[in-house]
Amino acid sequence: MAIAVTGLGVGSLGNVISLNVQSLGVGEATLESQIHDATVKFTIDKIPGDFGFKNVISECIIRSGQDIVPGSKVFCKLTDENGNVAAEGSRILSSTLFAHVPTVIEIDDPQAFASQVQNIHDIILVVQSPSTNP
Repeated sequence: MAIAVTGLGVGSLGNVISLNVQSLGVGEATLESQIHDATVKFTIDKIPGDFGFKNVISECIIRSGQDIVPGSKVFCKLTDENGNVAAEGSRILSSTLFAHVPTVIEIDDPQAFASQVQNIHDIILVVQSPSTNP
């Protein structure tokens, strides 16, 4: 299940925060989202660029309102104004992430042009439950 979060970043992201929780029905079963709300903050690093310095998002700091079970994979996707994923990071939880305890998701290549603060329009947070298949 995905929770889309539009980010209000530290310092310079200025988008309105919006939370969209999706529930999908498949046949007789309903797939429920593992979490219903979350806070996303960012670590913004200043790194050398071609014309001085550039600000890049290097980490997403996630704080869920609900516990997230071990084995879950948490993705933080940074999208551009066209909705394309510009940069992302993910982490598989080795133990339960308790509600309101922050966890850090490192962005895979924070020095890439795409992760510069001015290129990011939205943040998509995805929490994928562990597989129940043996």
